[in-house]
Amino acid sequence: MRQRWLWALGALGLLLLLAGGALGIWFYRETRPLSARFEPKLIRLREASTPEAIAQHLSERKLIRNPQLLRWWLQRKGKTTIAQGDYEFSPDMSLFEIADILIHERFTRNWVTFPEGWTIRRMAERLQEREIADSEEFLRLCEQPQRFADIGIPLPENLSLEGYLFPSTYRMPPSTGAEQVIRMMLQTTYREVYLKHKAQMESRGLSLHELLTIASMVEKEVLHDDERPKVASVIFNRLKQGMPLQIDATVLYGMGVWKDRVLYRDLRHPSPYNTYLRRGLPPGPIANPGMASIRAVLEPAETDYLFYVAQADGYHRFSRTYEEHLRTIREIRGGR
Repeated sequence: MRQRWLWALGALGLLLLLAGGALGIWFYRETRPLSARFEPKLIRLREASTPEAIAQHLSERKLIRNPQLLRWWLQRKGKTTIAQGDYEFSPDMSLFEIADILIHERFTRNWVTFPEGWTIRRMAERLQEREIADSEEFLRLCEQPQRFADIGIPLPENLSLEGYLFPSTYRMPPSTGAEQVIRMMLQTTYREVYLKHKAQMESRGLSLHELLTIASMVEKEVLHDDERPKVASVIFNRLKQGMPLQIDATVLYGMGVWKDRVLYRDLRHPSPYNTYLRRGLPPGPIANPGMASIRAVLEPAETDYLFYVAQADGYHRFSRTYEEHLRTIREIRGGR
């Protein structure tokens, strides 16, 4: 009898050992990195999240294998809320390394966002604020476009890189340096705009410089994406008829200031960018346009509109004739 008990205990011990080994192997497999490659990814939480939600998100971004295991580990460590902020993860991190960043709220400063419509001067300020690059060096290099001709993108010779730096979110750790920043942004323009849409540009008879110039005006004039193709159509219609574009944003760019209201005296400011005084396109872009404005120029709406005026909600009302345009202005002002 005793011998049978010993055999049973031995068998149970062996089973427990095997089960523990299997569990250990499973645990190791589920928590190890997904890849050996360093491929940093930005996870931006605009508001506080739950362990369950962040675990599911990281699984969808191919950063962890087992979202349930991460959720359990975070809760076991007493983490019931994940703080909002910017986090950086990579597939070469283990589940525990990722959890440690979330638990201790180690926010990253390696990523920077440049919104659509920013000028190179505003970008320079952001780079200085984040200690990514010296603003003066950045602006100085932006005045030397041909320095970056090796990237393969057609660049202006007598103008700055205004309009050519693609607005997006980039991984730019502190002290990246101005030249590397510019190269990174130009390579994105080359990849996302020039290569992808070269055939469309040629079919519309547009150079890259013309595309970015018109798109920059659309960017600064329009708040709502669904209106961008209509405003682009107005610009093309006025160019076709030889009418001055009369775009306020170009006047302000030439003045070197940005404000909500353009005064009548501003419209007389002598500048090559003043599209009230000069016909045709301004010399170059007045901001760095985003993809929505670029697409609007490549695929403008088919209209016979020649005028538009902004309403209080940021939308515009479009007109075909000057008389109709004046009536619209009176109606909007009367409504205010």
